[in-house]
Amino acid sequence: MMSSDAPRITGIYHIHSDFSYDGKNRLAEIAAWAKVHELGFVLLTEHDLGFDQEKFDEYCRQCSNSSGDVLLVPGIEYEVIHEGAIIHIGAIGVPILLDRGTIEQGLIPLVEAIHRHGGLAVLHHPNNIKRVLTKKIIESFDFIELWNTKFDCGFGPNLQFLRWLKGMHSSGPYLVSADIHDVGRFGKANIAFIDMEIKADNLQLSAIVNCMRQLRYRCRSGSWLFYPEGNCQIPNRLYWLLPVVCLIKKKVFRFARFFIPEKYRQAVYSRVNRSWIR
Repeated sequence: MMSSDAPRITGIYHIHSDFSYDGKNRLAEIAAWAKVHELGFVLLTEHDLGFDQEKFDEYCRQCSNSSGDVLLVPGIEYEVIHEGAIIHIGAIGVPILLDRGTIEQGLIPLVEAIHRHGGLAVLHHPNNIKRVLTKKIIESFDFIELWNTKFDCGFGPNLQFLRWLKGMHSSGPYLVSADIHDVGRFGKANIAFIDMEIKADNLQLSAIVNCMRQLRYRCRSGSWLFYPEGNCQIPNRLYWLLPVVCLIKKKVFRFARFFIPEKYRQAVYSRVNRSWIR
């Protein structure tokens, strides 16, 4: 765990540029946005769909050219099918694009390939695939994206799922992300930050990877501080109620879809999913 008086560089993990089929922003725009928010690094996670080695090389080149005040780190979010479930795997620090044959070998071989190339493997959206997660699968990853503020609960981490993971004897380490596809929709109130114990003059990929391996980081979003082993720090005990409220909201809307006509669903969803309720 990072010490309170340690040198600190802030960045974000899990963001998509227009190199992803569903990303909205160019890399230069992301770098400019990150500078406004006083970030030192951005760990990108582009979807592997549509990538080949030529596109990956261009992606890495543009990351390098767009890095200045902010370090853009090229990463890939691989999609693999395991027991009928679609699983997303973030790969940090892998210098090549893993080939389709490696991906088609399955979940564990893909994670092992990331490790062979010196990278870190992150399990994305684990709560969505809980039914297929085993202790072996969980332990094969370097990190677990416990709280994705876009798809999980905007109020706080899913503490029920954290208890489930600990029941599987998982000690993490855990990450928090915002899964950003359009920087125009995110401000300081809903970004998931990562503070790393790195000196400003040593900000490079190897330093970031080492810092993560040594768990010298913390995550924060809104009023929450979240540490690698799953401990949370909040200013008020009432904050523990917020994830419960959010989960109730999601379950109510999921149930309501059965009787709300399809043509009205988006309007209803937009009203219950306003920024103040995230």
